[in-house]
Amino acid sequence: MPDSIFSRTLVLVFATALTVALLNVGIIVFRPPPNDAPVTAHEIARLINGRPIAKLETSFARTRSASPPAELGTGRDLVATSVARYLGVPADQVRIDRSRKDPRMLAGAETQMEREYRLYAEEGEFNPIVFGGFTVSARLPDGQWTTVTRTRRGPLANWQLSTIVRILLTVVILAPFAWLFSKRLARPIRAFAGAAERLGRRQEVEPLEVEGPAEIRQAALAMNDMQTRLQRYVAERTSVVGAIAHDLRTPLSRLNFHLAAAPDPIRVKAEAEIAEMEQMITATLDFVQNEAKPRVHEPLDLALLVEGVIDDLADLGRDVALVRSAAATVNGDPILLKRLFANLINNAVTYGRRAIVTLDIDGGWAIVEVADEGSGLGSEDLARAFEPFYRAEGSRNRGTGGMGLGLAIVKTAADAHGGEVRLHNRAEGGLCARVSLPLAG
Repeated sequence: MPDSIFSRTLVLVFATALTVALLNVGIIVFRPPPNDAPVTAHEIARLINGRPIAKLETSFARTRSASPPAELGTGRDLVATSVARYLGVPADQVRIDRSRKDPRMLAGAETQMEREYRLYAEEGEFNPIVFGGFTVSARLPDGQWTTVTRTRRGPLANWQLSTIVRILLTVVILAPFAWLFSKRLARPIRAFAGAAERLGRRQEVEPLEVEGPAEIRQAALAMNDMQTRLQRYVAERTSVVGAIAHDLRTPLSRLNFHLAAAPDPIRVKAEAEIAEMEQMITATLDFVQNEAKPRVHEPLDLALLVEGVIDDLADLGRDVALVRSAAATVNGDPILLKRLFANLINNAVTYGRRAIVTLDIDGGWAIVEVADEGSGLGSEDLARAFEPFYRAEGSRNRGTGGMGLGLAIVKTAADAHGGEVRLHNRAEGGLCARVSLPLAG
């Protein structure tokens, strides 16, 4: 079971119910129960004579034989003496074994029996009580020994077993209610986690439903307020950056106009610098608009989209190869996804001589890998590769073109689709970009 609030709450509720049930079972098992009803010497005599008694008892066994059971002693016993008096036979013709008496019988019962014998025996009213199991055998006038045996019941009486079954059945009935309670309690918290994850991926996040207990409602309101403020902050930042980049074009246009009459060596160098600045402004505006633009996702054939990007680059003379492709459908923005893979494949060809592309399915994810045959990246460059305007040293710098926004756009696009992108150096040399996108449905 996963370590979640739902599972912990479910375990807590179920463990509480089970603990209470076990405590009840322990009380039932270990408290002195109304086990076998005690019987008197007079009732034992009636049983020996084959006559019924008033006890609702079914554990008595009556047998007849020519001699008494060997385990019965011949010593003096007050119960045997009383039974002999009720039967009208000599006391030595009745033998009894009370070694199986109930250990939980009333404390001091034997001492009480001695006192009753001294007080009531002369009046013929001594009628002792026997607890638990016993065996008594008496020789009747016909010369046969009649034996009555009552065995002690098992450790649990029928009423105890039925009560335990009912308690355990209650726990079983409670289990689905505990599951529903835990699921309902954990649902808004799971919604918080999902909203936070989507917000971190820069996906569009619907406001959370404000429902449940007061604490949950308060948390939902705080989460919605945070989403609103973050979205407003991103919109304001995008607007400011876009305005600055747009306004820079005006002085650059004036610089171009003033340079028209400048000497050729100066004009050529200055125009190159201005062109580079305009390229940076264009890339910046493109990146900002890409983050701010609302996207509509629709089911897409990812294999067809990737193949289209590869064909377009191959038509331009780029060294691109699709070595493996699986059928995959994702929900996404076709323009943004096309740009994602175009940037990755373009980078692979530009900085790593050629691009090797594969498309596989792993569980509920579509995995696209774009590998090249370049020199790879250092650990610091790998860690910062997706930062806007970051350019690695060596072959991956502005001298080969680009403003350091290509991979930033790739990461933004992957996040917007609930996916992720990672870079790693290949063992055989070169860099590999791995894009994971959730499958539709």
